[in-house]
Amino acid sequence: MCNRFNLKTNLAQLARSLDAVPPRQMEFTEEIFPGKPAPAVATNRSGAKEILPMAFGLVPFGKPPESQRRPLTNARVENLEKWPWKSAVKSHRCIVPMTSFREPCYWGETAGTEVDFAVPTDSPLFAAAIFTWYHDENTGSPEEDSTAHFTMSLIMRPALPTVMEHGHHRSPFFLTNDGISDWITRDARPLADSLAVLKQNAFEPELSVTVARQMAPTWTKRQSSNVAKRDEQLAAIEETGSLGIPDLDQSQSAEDDRTA
Repeated sequence: MCNRFNLKTNLAQLARSLDAVPPRQMEFTEEIFPGKPAPAVATNRSGAKEILPMAFGLVPFGKPPESQRRPLTNARVENLEKWPWKSAVKSHRCIVPMTSFREPCYWGETAGTEVDFAVPTDSPLFAAAIFTWYHDENTGSPEEDSTAHFTMSLIMRPALPTVMEHGHHRSPFFLTNDGISDWITRDARPLADSLAVLKQNAFEPELSVTVARQMAPTWTKRQSSNVAKRDEQLAAIEETGSLGIPDLDQSQSAEDDRTA
């Protein structure tokens, strides 16, 4: 899981580089934790890219925020067809810029630490995400009601090679700059089409590795279960590939066979 990431960049400059409408709220903390606002890029009603504040932790459509026992910060790419992700991924897709993300590490030379995986601050990464909104009052669309609150979850994939090597089995799903517009289009589309966009535009960055802090000694009690998750993930990669997305043609053929 990714429950902490960092964005060290100038938002006005970021908006210019993406040809996006800048956010009304220009102040965000560099460290983003669950429940806290983060700048995210979505397509507005006019068809333009816009940077919007979105709380890190998706609130499912139709649910009040107080119903959430824990923030839904991560959506596995393998599970996007399931509730609560399937409604959002149909037509409410966004990207979340970041310059680093932090993960607890359970094997390799960084075992027992939390590690920051980072890129240069002038070259932010763009993580695929999905979003929802809720209102203080159940009136109007988010564009018509200033009380709308946006929430988002990062899409997660099997770990990037550097992350897997240093002790964690999952990573955010990063996209190339060229794939941003295709991902965040407002058009409703089948999940298979969105998975194809992810697969065609996946980006595997070169990451620096910095130990942020030592974990408490009790981390060893979680080590065996996390190593088991790693082994399960490596086995799954043999089936679906490194992105967690199976061959889409084969998947469609299997679906056709089941419905024939």
